[in-house]
Amino acid sequence: MNILKKIIKINYKFFLYHLFSTIAMVNLGLISGNKSVNSVKISFRLPYLTQWGQSLLVCGSVPVLGSWNVKKGVLLTPFHEGTELVWSGSITVPKGFECEYTYYVVDDKKNIVRWEMGKKHELRLPEGVQSGQEIEFRDLWQTGSDALPFRSAFRDVIFRQSWDSSITTTAGVNCINLEPEAESILVQFKVFCPNIEKDTSIYVIGSNTKLGQWKVENGLKLSYAGEYVWLAESVIQRSDFPIRYPF
Repeated sequence: MNILKKIIKINYKFFLYHLFSTIAMVNLGLISGNKSVNSVKISFRLPYLTQWGQSLLVCGSVPVLGSWNVKKGVLLTPFHEGTELVWSGSITVPKGFECEYTYYVVDDKKNIVRWEMGKKHELRLPEGVQSGQEIEFRDLWQTGSDALPFRSAFRDVIFRQSWDSSITTTAGVNCINLEPEAESILVQFKVFCPNIEKDTSIYVIGSNTKLGQWKVENGLKLSYAGEYVWLAESVIQRSDFPIRYPF
């Protein structure tokens, strides 16, 4: 009888130990399958053609992106989308997250080969984002401080209601000749690329038929105009706006 009591007492202690251990794991969110209730998945996406042995990396102002230590940045994974090489990767962050970040081309030891110039990308989660959601940030490589302002080009230029022809434009700004009530619009694509040779072919492709409908071979080829500036013009129907495009 004493031996039976000892066995029951030992089993009871064993049961209590596992019960409290399980409760603790649940509270800490350590059980497989449980996710933080306040986390949001952020994905980065950037089309960029690298050389053999090179990779793309994103590094930023917060620890999860390396705190500007490129060696601790997040390596992106390449995949082909048609004829385009696209790099992507993701991180998990809390709601209300914000930071600055830049893309880097690195070798297999994370040594920097080249990096974006100009203003750093800013990341702010939109209001109303729900826990567990995934948000994708689509970027384009920036080549200089006066490079094409990708995030404001459509708002400040393409969607502009009027255009003053007396304004002198600078490299990297796309100009539109808006004639009142005209069925077609003359669009000038202009980009400043200081890091490539003048005999390099630069195309603009996009959602419009004049821009090849995302096919490089059918895109609009830009001509070298000197001082690292390439440009081209195209007449686009007003009904085709808004248009989306990268260089």
